[in-house]
Amino acid sequence: MQEFFDPRNMSISRWRTGIISFGCHNRKWWTRGFTLVELIVVISIIGILSTLGLNVYKHFIDRARNTRALAEIRMYEKEIMNFLHETEELPYSLADLGAGVPLDPWKNSYQYINFDSAGADERRTKGAKGKGKGKGSPLNTDYDLYSMGKDGLSAPVLTDDVSKDDIIRADDGIYTGLASAY
Repeated sequence: MQEFFDPRNMSISRWRTGIISFGCHNRKWWTRGFTLVELIVVISIIGILSTLGLNVYKHFIDRARNTRALAEIRMYEKEIMNFLHETEELPYSLADLGAGVPLDPWKNSYQYINFDSAGADERRTKGAKGKGKGKGSPLNTDYDLYSMGKDGLSAPVLTDDVSKDDIIRADDGIYTGLASAY
């Protein structure tokens, strides 16, 4: 019969420190399980890393959609100019270009306002930083073309909070990009 405490079966370091663990010291290190604290720490670290990764992914997707909307606005601008050269008038809507009703990356329709057929109150206007034309002056002199952005909302004045994420065409096509950066 084996004794309850036999120092010959223990390592010297365990015997000196007085740590007695029956059965564990004979098992291999890869057969032992994890403690609850170790599992909670690992799950917490995985949760933090996945949250950071998800935020980076969302930012990447938003930038990609902004870039796509910007490229599509430039493409429609070229198609409008081709339509103008062929017919000597601007189209009344983007559907006149033959593409149907185009949708932006957020599944909202692009906004096109022909100033010949629209009233002055529908024009997009500059904000407080009007780049020389003053507050309340129109962004363009020929037509407005823009996407309402991620939130799907827009206001005529760019300084409104709902208009900051819009992708706009301004200064008669010299600027195309985010309304907040204009």
